[in-house]
Amino acid sequence: MADTISHRLGTVTLEPHLPVVAGSIGQWTLVYTVGSYGVDEGGTIKLSQRFASDWQVPQFDCPTEPAFTTVTTNGQAKLHSYYHKKAHERPWMKCLVIDVYDGYLSPGDTVTITLGNQSQGSPGIRAQTFQESAHEFRLLIDPTNASVAQRLSTSPTFPVVAGPPVELVCIVPMQVEVGQPVEIFIKGQDVWGNPTPPPDGLELSWVGQIDASIQEQTLTLQSPGSGYIIATDHTKVGQLSCRSNPITAFAEIPAFKKFWGDLHAQSDATVGTGNEVEYFTFGRGFARLDFTSHQGNDFQMTDEDWQRLNQVVSDFHRDGEFVVFPGYEWSANTSAGGDRNVFYREEGQPIFRSSHWQIPQTPEDERTPAHPASQLFERIRQHVDLNKVLLGAHVGGRYADIRQYFDQDLGPLVEIVSCWGVFEWLLWDAFDNGYIVGVMCNSDGHKGRPGAEGPGAGEFGIANGLTCVLAKSLSRDSIFTALKNRRCYGTSGPRIDLSFEIDGQPMGTVINNLAKGTVRASVKGMAPLESFTLFRGKEAIKSIQPAAFTHCDNSNGIRVSWRGSRIRGRGRRVTWDGAIRVSGATIKSASIHSFDSAADGIIAQSGQEVSFKSGTTGDTDGIDLMLDDASGGTIQFDSPVGTAEVNLAELQGASRRCCFDFGGLDIQLCIERYPTDLTEYAAELSAEIEPPAGQTTAYFVKVVQNDGHMAWSSPIYISN
Repeated sequence: MADTISHRLGTVTLEPHLPVVAGSIGQWTLVYTVGSYGVDEGGTIKLSQRFASDWQVPQFDCPTEPAFTTVTTNGQAKLHSYYHKKAHERPWMKCLVIDVYDGYLSPGDTVTITLGNQSQGSPGIRAQTFQESAHEFRLLIDPTNASVAQRLSTSPTFPVVAGPPVELVCIVPMQVEVGQPVEIFIKGQDVWGNPTPPPDGLELSWVGQIDASIQEQTLTLQSPGSGYIIATDHTKVGQLSCRSNPITAFAEIPAFKKFWGDLHAQSDATVGTGNEVEYFTFGRGFARLDFTSHQGNDFQMTDEDWQRLNQVVSDFHRDGEFVVFPGYEWSANTSAGGDRNVFYREEGQPIFRSSHWQIPQTPEDERTPAHPASQLFERIRQHVDLNKVLLGAHVGGRYADIRQYFDQDLGPLVEIVSCWGVFEWLLWDAFDNGYIVGVMCNSDGHKGRPGAEGPGAGEFGIANGLTCVLAKSLSRDSIFTALKNRRCYGTSGPRIDLSFEIDGQPMGTVINNLAKGTVRASVKGMAPLESFTLFRGKEAIKSIQPAAFTHCDNSNGIRVSWRGSRIRGRGRRVTWDGAIRVSGATIKSASIHSFDSAADGIIAQSGQEVSFKSGTTGDTDGIDLMLDDASGGTIQFDSPVGTAEVNLAELQGASRRCCFDFGGLDIQLCIERYPTDLTEYAAELSAEIEPPAGQTTAYFVKVVQNDGHMAWSSPIYISN
């Protein structure tokens, strides 16, 4: 069959046909040789890539600029080339489209596509930023002007591989028993977050108030207490260093232990990258997850896909080592309830699809499709043991409209962080409607890197969240029970050690008839802390900060930060690209704060101005300025989103932070005097509360580190 397709439709070659370093800049040339059918006037050629790919978008008009691309032919027809991000069926949506007009292409004619044509001064085009074992340049041919394009069997594939390491990542268990050795896991990462082998000869050191021994990459703590590992590379290629997540040793491990997972991402079984085996191998081996799930879009999975995924889940799951839950993403339009993650305790459960849109050959029956969300809830209740299923509300391309569709018993979790952004408003929706929910944070990753996704340079806004559960053991039953009972918290990526209880009851608990209570919370971060806040519903009722914030009136450090989303839906990204200008003072240095993608950042800098490229999707970006003298002068912020100016002399005391609202979903700019000597990584918070009578009140805590990363506990609910 492949030979027949090649004979009729033609063949394609790629030069160079070699492994590609993720995010590298270069030139790639594809030569399509027309087959026996020719390509008639009005026919179309498409060079397509998967939705997840963030290969730089080609441009055809500026020969000296990045991504300049040319399309030529030795045939008699003329060619019109353009890029369209939705020119073919999902997942092969992103296409360079070539229309044939004023003539036709004959058998043997060639069409040459030069991506990143460097002949006239262009630096080239940036390759996809994330690793992939078999990236494909899929060439689709419509030879008859029928708007039916078919893949060439010779479409070239090649690996996309990691670049050189620019940072180290060190992961250790969060809780250990005194005297029990544990592994110190270290990996390198390139500028785009792809894993690389760590350099040889790393120096490992323990920092803590208790004795510890390190032998090769094994750590043993000798007495109860906390600390962390520092890994340093002193090789000639440059010094890299990393700090591990906090680790605490106990004489006896607590009843509830902390385990880390990413419950929500996809492989090429649907719209993601890499196969399911690669997906779970990465999550277990490189992200060092304790638990995970696979969440493919339901309308794209056949019954055979669902059975295969269940089998792969079964193959990888091992209680005590790596817990894997079968599941899928119910991916209805927002008007029908929006995205819901479906997690099962065990294999062999049914899939209730929102539609069969991309799998019309898969028979419909009394269970599927289940549409809208209310019917999904009804079908699950009819066909599944409710102890074996739970739902999570997700914000992705579509967002979960829990205001209209919600089932308290089935759906106890809301996902407030994913690679799509930060969505505290989903938790606010739950509070506004009186729901009892817990917090989870995941990736919804499409790059085949669950637990360590990174935003790349494409559709996604931030890196990825992680969910920590408080469970009795690393087993399916225990992890699932913890999630069912909302005994979990989420972070924007770091493994922050967070504890929160009221009168000894853990996060997620519903406490009845409590007139007065005592809140106890603690945090050990992975960067200096900025704030630790107790909330009653959406209201912050107590917040603590390091002492440096109350003594920074003379600081020459100024933080300019911006955040927010345009809307709840797909077009939520806010493009802030702009400049910060200083008068009456001089910029000594400028550094990015909480930027997510290497595609963004500072693009020019002088003593009076910093220009930048930035986008937010509910998260925060910013730039830290160190001025020669910040006692006077002004800072002006100029962006398409809005402009603002502050007098530096007025950033004092309680007014050291000045914010401007620009509409949308919390689109806000803040300019503040910021301490330069933050060193506190841990904090404790306590408070006496008197929950109001006649209602159910949610209490939770939120952590903000000075690097912008955050953590949220699941609420504890007081019902009086």
